[in-house]
Amino acid sequence: SVGVPVEEESQMIRDTRQGKFVSLTKDDFPNMEVIGQFNLGFILARCKNYHLWILDQHGCDEKYNFEKLCANTVLHEQKLMAPLPLELSPSEENCIMDNMEVFEKNGFRFSYDATKPPRHRLSLTALPHSGARDGRKAVQFGEEDVGALCAMLGADGASSSSHHGGGSGADGAGMYGNNAVRRYAGASTNVTANTSGNDSKANQMSSSSVVRLPKAVAMFASRACRSSIMIGKPLSQKEMETVVHKMHGVDQPWNCPHGRPTMRHVRDMLGNLLEDETLAAEHVAGPSLAILSQEETLE
Repeated sequence: SVGVPVEEESQMIRDTRQGKFVSLTKDDFPNMEVIGQFNLGFILARCKNYHLWILDQHGCDEKYNFEKLCANTVLHEQKLMAPLPLELSPSEENCIMDNMEVFEKNGFRFSYDATKPPRHRLSLTALPHSGARDGRKAVQFGEEDVGALCAMLGADGASSSSHHGGGSGADGAGMYGNNAVRRYAGASTNVTANTSGNDSKANQMSSSSVVRLPKAVAMFASRACRSSIMIGKPLSQKEMETVVHKMHGVDQPWNCPHGRPTMRHVRDMLGNLLEDETLAAEHVAGPSLAILSQEETLE
């Protein structure tokens, strides 16, 4: 009987009880009224249109932390003892030169030698590095991840570095991405492709999005999960309001990094509120009982 999302990241929710669509936008979150916590894992909140929503406290906090990590984290770099020559396609070489800031944000460093022929002018001088710490597994990055990032930025492959790296686990290992990798990497690729046109929304999204390697996305998803509010934790009114209101600043607040919905529509409360007001008005207008003291009764 709860709402079901019409599509993965849509702002339109289908109310299965009444068979109609209910709209929820990111602008609604700052004005939501928190009703309370349910089952030590969910937050009940009412929007300005008197619709009741149930939010997953872990999923909401996790998605906020995940996007923050993706946007702000600069990966540590491991300097190589000697530059590693790359054999790139012309498209990849141009891609790296045009998007050097993106590659550096992902932990890559290059040297450029203009005297060498095209496709051989770039050499790797540093690779991304994430060591094992606090129970986290080390994530290994290599030459193949250069090709993976070029492909995500729209470059044509056919080079020695084009064996694209995947990232299916918490440590980023594996051939294909998990839910977090597929969703975020796919969204980054779509935004990059759309920004070549005049789509103002795509340009706006690209300004707050950083194209990330699948391995890095899987690593960020794992870290966001571990550092977020867990199911079973009691929350104060202020803590619940913080969780709900900060969803306004999340690019895609509708699903957690692993694909689970962060919120569901419960029901339209307007009818219940109007019924309560009618009953209250009838109670005030109806006959009342007067309670007399013992002295007044004797008189």
